[in-house]
Amino acid sequence: MSKIPDFPYIAEHIFAPIYPVIAARIVEESGIRKGICLDLGCGIASLGIALAELTELQVCGVDFSGKMCRLSRNKACRHSLSARVAPLQADVHELPFGDCCADLIVSRGSVFFWNDLLLAFSEIARVLSSGGQAWVGGGFGTGKLKNEISEKMASIDPQWKTDSKKRLSSETRQAIQAAGRQTGLTCRTVQDDSGFWVVLSKGNPGWTKEH
Repeated sequence: MSKIPDFPYIAEHIFAPIYPVIAARIVEESGIRKGICLDLGCGIASLGIALAELTELQVCGVDFSGKMCRLSRNKACRHSLSARVAPLQADVHELPFGDCCADLIVSRGSVFFWNDLLLAFSEIARVLSSGGQAWVGGGFGTGKLKNEISEKMASIDPQWKTDSKKRLSSETRQAIQAAGRQTGLTCRTVQDDSGFWVVLSKGNPGWTKEH
């Protein structure tokens, strides 16, 4: 059996089409095009880079792994975005940022591996600025992309579909939603072909609470 590719390879070569689609959805719905963006658990910062390419945002890709931070820096350089996309090695449970500093916070796929959802979401709420939004969850942008990528992944990793279903179990989704609601911020859930996202908004009257 051939070796399963590591995450950086998968993100760069298999998941690549999803990030511009997800970024476009977030920008369209949030309306946020300027300011500071945090890409939490960024991996190689694919989503953060896609957002930077669509907007004027200054993006900080936050990851616990020093290797991922190095790869993020290299990828930003290849996309000619070194001036607006920078990595930072840090823990989502203890973000090294001041209160109310981030206009947009995104995190795709990382939340399923956080050790303490309540603590991580409280940190997100703390650093989110007034009028800002946070999109935390996972997905592939569209149902078509999900099907295409799932088939590719299943061909190289027989456990892929089983592991994906486990990560997106109803219990897991409920725990993430509960962590979002406990922040006290406006909280809604997106659950459609684009994926599963908990969307937090601070001080923005355009959103209403959904439980």
